[in-house]
Amino acid sequence: MIFTKKIKILYTGYSSNMGGIERFLMNVCKNLNQEKFEICFLVSKEKKVCCQELLKDLGVIFFEVTDRNSNYKQYIKDLKKVYNENDFDIIHFNIMNFSLFERIALANKYSKARLLVHSHSSSINKVYKKTKWLDRIGRMVLRNINYERIACGKEAGEWLFGKKDFLILNNGMEVENFAFCLENRRKVREELGIGEEEKVIGHVGALLPVKNHEFLIKVFDEYQKINPKSKLLLVGEGCLREELEQQVKSLGIQEKVLFLGRRDDTEKFYSAMDVFVMPSWFEGFSVALMEAQVNGLKCYTSTNVAEESNVTGNLMFLALEAGSKGWAKEIYETNNVRDENAISKIPNRFKIEETVKVLSKIYEGE
Repeated sequence: MIFTKKIKILYTGYSSNMGGIERFLMNVCKNLNQEKFEICFLVSKEKKVCCQELLKDLGVIFFEVTDRNSNYKQYIKDLKKVYNENDFDIIHFNIMNFSLFERIALANKYSKARLLVHSHSSSINKVYKKTKWLDRIGRMVLRNINYERIACGKEAGEWLFGKKDFLILNNGMEVENFAFCLENRRKVREELGIGEEEKVIGHVGALLPVKNHEFLIKVFDEYQKINPKSKLLLVGEGCLREELEQQVKSLGIQEKVLFLGRRDDTEKFYSAMDVFVMPSWFEGFSVALMEAQVNGLKCYTSTNVAEESNVTGNLMFLALEAGSKGWAKEIYETNNVRDENAISKIPNRFKIEETVKVLSKIYEGE
C-alpha cells in the first residue's frame, strides 16, 4: 500500500546511554511502518547518541539542540527553531519526570503537533535534588497544557499523572532476539575468559545512581566470598564508572568484575549469565529485567521496582534493607536453573509487534 503523506513524528528522550527509553525507541524504529511514518529524534548537539549510525540507516532524521546544561538560552532558542520550522504531526515525549518541562511547554506554544507524554519511571532518586526541584516546577508549568498521557506501566502512570487517565503501553521487545543461545554463551565466556564452572552474576543498565551499582558490587563481594568461582558482568556506561571501578579496586575484586561499557549487542550477554541482579532505587517497568526473563534467567530486584515487571514468575523481589549479605545469601541458596520455557510465558502485549500496532493506532488518532 502506498501512503500519500507520512505522519511526521518527533521523539524526545533518546540519549547517549542505552537505557530503557533508548531500547523502547530503537525497537519502535525498527518496526514502525516507514512508508506511513516519518521518524525524527530530538538530540543533543554535544553528545553522540547510542547506535546513531544504525538509526540513520533506519531512516531516522536528527534535530540537534544545544545541551540544556551548557547554554540554557541557546537551548531554548534551538527548541523554538525546531518547533517553528518543522511541520511535525506528533511530538512524543519519553520522560522519567517533568524536569525537562521546557520541551513540552515550548512545543505547546510553537508547534501545532499533537503532544504525547510517555512516562517511563515511577519516582526520582533522592540523590537527584536538582531534578526533584525542576520536576516540581515542571508540574506547575504544565498543569494547564493539554497532552495525551501514556505510561509503560501502572506505577509509572500514577507517578507522573496522578489521578488523571492514561494509557498503558507495554515496552514491547523483539522477544526472539533475547532467547537463550548456547553458542552465544560459549563465545562470550570464551572471549571474556570465564570458565564454564564459574557462576556469572550479570547486570545490564547505565552506570547511573538510580541503578544502585554500589550496592550491587557489595552484593557480589559477599557472594564471591561464599562462591569464589564467580564473576560479575556489568554491561553499560555512565557517569559513575570511575567511582565504581575504584570501589571494586578497594575491595580487591577487580579481577572478578568485568566492566563491558556501552554495547550494541546486549542480547548475547544474557546467555553468558547465570543470574541477573538489579537492585535499583526505583524502576517503572524495566526493559532489562524483561530481556533477562525472556532469556530464562532467575532475576533479583529491589522491592522498589514495579511488581508488574515480574512477567514470567522468575523475578524475586528483595528489600534493600536486607543488606548485601542478605542478598548474596538468597542468591546463593536459591535454585537458579535457567527456565527453558521462559519465552513461551511472554504475553503478546510485551512483543514489539503488538506495541507498534497499538502505537500506530494512537498516532493515527484511532
